Amino acid sequence: MLKKLNPNYAIVLSTLLWGTWWYPLRLLNEYANNNAVPLTLSFIVAGIFLLFFSYKNIHILSNRNLILTIIAATAGAAAMCLYNEGLLRGNVARVLIFFYLTAVWSTLIEIIFLRASLNIYRFFSISSGFIGLFIITGLDQGNFMPSSLADLFGIVSGLLWSICATLIRINEELDVNFGTSVFILMGGLFVVLATFLPDGQILSGFNFDVLKNTLLIVLIFSFIWLLPGYWLITYGQDQVDPGRAGILLMFEVVIGVISAYLLANEIISFREFIGAIFVMSAPLIEIYSSKPAQT
Repeated sequence: MLKKLNPNYAIVLSTLLWGTWWYPLRLLNEYANNNAVPLTLSFIVAGIFLLFFSYKNIHILSNRNLILTIIAATAGAAAMCLYNEGLLRGNVARVLIFFYLTAVWSTLIEIIFLRASLNIYRFFSISSGFIGLFIITGLDQGNFMPSSLADLFGIVSGLLWSICATLIRINEELDVNFGTSVFILMGGLFVVLATFLPDGQILSGFNFDVLKNTLLIVLIFSFIWLLPGYWLITYGQDQVDPGRAGILLMFEVVIGVISAYLLANEIISFREFIGAIFVMSAPLIEIYSSKPAQT
């Protein structure tokens, strides 16, 4: 499955899907009357489809590989669950910007758990990300915490995704097809778990009419956004260093902001724009820390 694809291009292609992810997600939720079953079906269809092409390799995977894959998939599924909830509840641009703090969380994880050195570049990278966060939340007005659940979900989803991305990188035996299928299927489970969140989607009331109204969107979301999006980002982040991956993933924010403006008339405020500059500067600074001369 596109095994010869340049991993840098894979990440760039994934940003086209992740940056517009919010639109079919909201469309599916609208036609489903806020019912979680159609979204769950999207994950199940895409996951089982890819699992069919990868199950034959399961017997050759080591226990370490399987454990890392399952833990990474759990963190990634939880991240996407909260990311979805944020996009359904809040402003697309804000959720994307908060999610993009994943570059900062990844740096902190490498320093704390992988014993990477804290040099001047990493210090300014972390500082830049948090300055951007506090500008948007309104620290100058005495607000330390995000103002809504959607913002909080965006922040926590970025943290969880950084854990997932770190585990993907250290899993040297990762089977991309199998790993992606597990990620997606686990995502379906978390869609169900998300129904227990306050004011979230519901499971009750699903019937044939809901299925009929959403079936086409389910298939489109499964095979145009969900499956390619997960596969491309898993394939790319498995081979690209965190700094470069962070820079390439910037396109997701740009695409998300533009698409939300054009399709949902959501406008980014001046405060959010300034905050976004600081947040998006974090991976630009971080990439210099990966130079041998600086470590």
